[in-house]
Amino acid sequence: MGNRSNIVIRETATQTDNCLILYSHWGGDDNLTAVRNVMAKTDRVGDSYLAAQIFHEFTKLGGYEGNLGYGLWVGSVEEIDEDDNPAIFLDIDTGAATYQGATYTLQGRHLVRETATL
Repeated sequence: MGNRSNIVIRETATQTDNCLILYSHWGGDDNLTAVRNVMAKTDRVGDSYLAAQIFHEFTKLGGYEGNLGYGLWVGSVEEIDEDDNPAIFLDIDTGAATYQGATYTLQGRHLVRETATL
């Protein structure tokens, strides 16, 4: 039981191993909201500090106050559990994101797809 979600932070869009994976047991779609919120205000694309900003936003959205089921680990995309919610994959060097098979690129301060905005 839970409402698990993940954010996968990687250096490039093709990286499948040694990714930083942010996990929430009860996060639901907070993974998507956290990435959207941070990308709308950050100037740290291409900087590893972007990962810290996203994790902070992810836990803030869930009201983290201790033992609420958040985690960080370095792993492979094959290890990601998407039973409850799709993971969002973020390329730290460019700010591009992949969510449910669609790729979004950073345009200004928004992640944009041809016909939709994330």
